[in-house]
Amino acid sequence: MRRIFVFYNPILVASRGRRALFARIEEMLRNGHEAEGREVRVAPTFSATSAGAQAAEAVEAGYDTVLVCGGDGTVFQVLQGIAGRGVSLGVIPLGTGNVIAQNLDLPRNPLRAAQMLLHGQPRQIRLGKLKVAAVGHARSKSWFFLIAAGMGMHAALMNLSQMGNGKRIGGRAAYFAGGARLLLKEPVEEFLLEMTRTTGETLTVEAAEAIAVALPAINVWQPGGDWFGDSLRLAWIPRCGRVDFFRSVMAALMNQVPAPGNGRPGEKRPYYEDIVRMVCRPLPDGKGQPRLLVEADGEVLGTRQLEVTVAEERISLVFPPK
Repeated sequence: MRRIFVFYNPILVASRGRRALFARIEEMLRNGHEAEGREVRVAPTFSATSAGAQAAEAVEAGYDTVLVCGGDGTVFQVLQGIAGRGVSLGVIPLGTGNVIAQNLDLPRNPLRAAQMLLHGQPRQIRLGKLKVAAVGHARSKSWFFLIAAGMGMHAALMNLSQMGNGKRIGGRAAYFAGGARLLLKEPVEEFLLEMTRTTGETLTVEAAEAIAVALPAINVWQPGGDWFGDSLRLAWIPRCGRVDFFRSVMAALMNQVPAPGNGRPGEKRPYYEDIVRMVCRPLPDGKGQPRLLVEADGEVLGTRQLEVTVAEERISLVFPPK
């Protein structure tokens, strides 16, 4: 008999309307799965830092499927407890970005998404893995990711959006507003980027932005990653000033990046690479900014130095029926 553990983020169901919506989702999941002879247990995540341990305990208790009703951040935390452990992961979108659900072709309506997952099929996908010195810790720590990991302005934006209630109140608009403020008020931070391409070639450049992406699309941006491949898609911007950085970001968001081999040599614009490893660290001349932040799946995890690889571990992600 399949045993299904449903985690939900209590912060995202705090309002009366959201509580009523989640009650309908829970009822649907219980009725649908229990009618097929499956056991269902529902519990809140206690905190962002406890979700991984809670998920690991569910696996140890014999649950073979974990459903997460929440945002990408909640999925990220739960993933840490189940990656490579032979269980299936399902996502019911209840957050702000819902990037994972977007790439699963799930509707933004969480009730409809939950209904579709009743008949979903798990498919094994590749994960990314990053290693970084966590904030407040001397030793490095590793995390798995489903969406992307990197260093640069986007990480500073994630850090800004996590402060206060701006993201929950403003939704996606909070990200764009925060990005505009950062670009206007803060200097573009540069760092060394070392990448290992799928060909085995290693290249070191000075960069202003680096994001290793695991999936095809992040909202309107389409970097072209592949959950089923053996590499990550690296999007990076060379060391540049504020104006060129802005132009590069806009070109990426509008998906107007020239194909490899096209464009002018040395042009300040986004570049895409298929990689198996990348390392980001401060510039050796001492000008690397101490505020350089590292993020994965929207969660700020550390500062200054980052290593990203293709993980050996896999996860079975539940896809809706076609």
